[in-house]
Amino acid sequence: MKLKRVMSYLVMASMLAVTAAGCGSSGETAQTVESTGGEAQESAAEETEKSKDGVVLTVYQGTAQYTDMVEQLCKDYKEETGVTLEWEIPGDEPYTVLKARFASGEAPDIIDLQCGDYDTWYERCVDLSDEAWTEHVYEASLSGGSWEGRVYGLPYAMEGSGIIYNKDLFEQAGVEKVPTTITELKETCEKLQAAGIQPFGEAWGDWGFLMHILGIPFTYEGAAQTSERLSAGEETFSDMEYMDNFFDFYDLTLDYGWGAESVGHHYDDQANSFAQGEIAMIKQGTWHTDTIASINPDMNIGLFAVPLTDDESQTKLQVSTTRFLSISNTSKNQEEAKAFLQWFVDHAQTYMIEDMSIVAPYDTLDVSELGALNVDMNNYVAAGMSYDGFGIEEWPSGFNTDQAEPLQAYAAGAADREATCKALQSLWSSRAASSATAE
Repeated sequence: MKLKRVMSYLVMASMLAVTAAGCGSSGETAQTVESTGGEAQESAAEETEKSKDGVVLTVYQGTAQYTDMVEQLCKDYKEETGVTLEWEIPGDEPYTVLKARFASGEAPDIIDLQCGDYDTWYERCVDLSDEAWTEHVYEASLSGGSWEGRVYGLPYAMEGSGIIYNKDLFEQAGVEKVPTTITELKETCEKLQAAGIQPFGEAWGDWGFLMHILGIPFTYEGAAQTSERLSAGEETFSDMEYMDNFFDFYDLTLDYGWGAESVGHHYDDQANSFAQGEIAMIKQGTWHTDTIASINPDMNIGLFAVPLTDDESQTKLQVSTTRFLSISNTSKNQEEAKAFLQWFVDHAQTYMIEDMSIVAPYDTLDVSELGALNVDMNNYVAAGMSYDGFGIEEWPSGFNTDQAEPLQAYAAGAADREATCKALQSLWSSRAASSATAE
């Protein structure tokens, strides 16, 4: 199987884990939030009786940390439309439960899927291509919930990955604009260093951060096609068009950062050093918004795209639309479900932006209250200067963690570029072969 989850590894678990309150310990249990409040799921007889009073829509969505918001949303929708929402928050194995529901003929009306799911799940979803809300979705986000040109998922959350920088330190060093080429990035490092400021500080001891940086050359070359060629043996890491550019950028983070010691630094080291103004740039993403704010709420920061080449037209921000709502094609309430999705978009400013504090990919929304990183990401997307995805979506299962060891060996000076590429290729080929056997 392929790696399907594309959110930052720091928040993957929080999106799919179930909060302790009201949840069983089994991975196949689900928390249910109804329009009458957060009561436990009623018996089948009670549900049948309730359905006589109006339409009941079941929503299967993995956002346990938003239970309070969901309760209010259900109440509001019931009062406004008369439709009852039964909102289930899945447990640790959401896809296992979902497949079982479909197999038993008890699929929810609305299901929560991720970018990369639609190559297999589109057959179970209603075609939403003609819905009005599609006119207001950023094109890059719309494609994540599509298959062969048809739209099957309503996108409602996106994250951006790039370089977070300290605007005050840039100004102190005389850096007047964010770099848009690899040459400009090196010049920026030199100016910062000359001003007595450490340019980079990377936590290369964490596999997730290395995963994100290695995804960049995939994105530049075309992630899906590159992954397919690597798995088929038609290309190697040494052959990849932007692999040398990747190492050029990786070298900058080492030469102007903690060097070989980077492999001994982790999330907390990096976040604290950056938030305290000790380093000017970190290779991170919008998921760092709350962490930085919790340490230094008044920090003047921004986000810019990673430049791998001297062609600034290629310097686009990596943006992954991570969550989608789809309608089961077995639902008996498809029109009512479509009406709810439209209502959800129409009220996105309240529920997505203000209550959930996530950036929804619609050109009708004001994201200015979600922090500078999200605002910068939204500006890249609105300007058409974003890549769709983090480049890791089609990696063979397990390679996301495998890749850390060769890249850490390179950072420590124990391997050169050629040896690192060979090690990466060996790991990839092994995982690809295992995936092919499993399928």
